[in-house]
Amino acid sequence: MPNDPNTSRPEGSRSDEGSTLYGRTHDQLIQGHRYDGIKEYDNPMPGWWIWIFWGSIAFSVVYFVGITWFDFVDTYEDDLAQSQEALAIQRAEYAEANPTFEATPASLAEFIGNSDRTASGEETYQSLCASCHGDKGQGVIGPNLTDPYWIHGGTNMDIFNILTEGVAEKGMPAWDASLRPEERAELVAFIQSIQGTEPEGAKAPEGERME
Repeated sequence: MPNDPNTSRPEGSRSDEGSTLYGRTHDQLIQGHRYDGIKEYDNPMPGWWIWIFWGSIAFSVVYFVGITWFDFVDTYEDDLAQSQEALAIQRAEYAEANPTFEATPASLAEFIGNSDRTASGEETYQSLCASCHGDKGQGVIGPNLTDPYWIHGGTNMDIFNILTEGVAEKGMPAWDASLRPEERAELVAFIQSIQGTEPEGAKAPEGERME
């Protein structure tokens, strides 16, 4: 029968001295808590942990009193209302600083002849429209955009609406989901800027003549 380590190693024996297994430390041993040579010690919690523990209890009391009776702690509803108010202010400030473009004959007319708007419209045209209408607007699959003939109308609003809604039966996509209103207005400015340019290889007129 193997020796019981609780009896085979008497308390204070030299072989037990400094042993990790037998727990020779300076901590206070819990009497009667030694099993298979392993001792259990009463190791107190660190001081910082004790302070945090009691501080948490004190804070919970203050928080409960403040949120229940004295109202110096905001409830969830208070925080939500304040956040929504702050968000509404931010939205109003953003809307004031960045007004939404609304396409009207007057607003579109401000884009026509504006060199910066026209240049931006040309960039968009070359990346999205040139494959169907030609790099100079001369027409390929789509109609020629440089002559005075228009299938769906040639006013600024007509062109803007076609860009917005597209012409599904002709394969013309609607760009309202891909381009901001300002970008579509810039496209109108570019298309109007190439009117009468008569590029080489221009497609034959289609639609009705508009002056």
